[in-house]
Amino acid sequence: MSTDAEYPGGPRHPEHTDWLLELGRATYAAAGLSGIAFDLLRVHSGFESGDLYKDPLGRLLEKLRTSPPTVEGIEDFIALAEEALVVRNDVLHALPVLHGLYRRRSDDLGYVRNYYDLNSLREATQVMENASRKGNEVLYADGDEAVRRWVESG
Repeated sequence: MSTDAEYPGGPRHPEHTDWLLELGRATYAAAGLSGIAFDLLRVHSGFESGDLYKDPLGRLLEKLRTSPPTVEGIEDFIALAEEALVVRNDVLHALPVLHGLYRRRSDDLGYVRNYYDLNSLREATQVMENASRKGNEVLYADGDEAVRRWVESG
């Protein structure tokens, strides 16, 4: 494989496969973050699963903000998840370019986020994983009792 690519995000770079694996991890972390928001809403806020299936992460977080469950740590999770939402959107809505992924936003023309190297993707993955970890702590804050009740009710 030619090594004339400057960044691992470039398909001809020798570390491109590693970069793609990290992109997969970031994508999986994004899905996990949506999943934990989904679970918090249905287990602790009483939403029906069918009413949430089409909701993207931003809408799930809006529902958590407007109808926060009374469970320890929910405010911390929402704050982490909102930070992670920005990162998630940057990764998942970035466009492929020669060096990797490039993100701009129409609501802020000076905003640019590049994912050209492994570290930038690893950092994004970590932000989303940290928020998901906090969400799991919140989901099971009562020692798994609410989840058990939810499973038994369905």
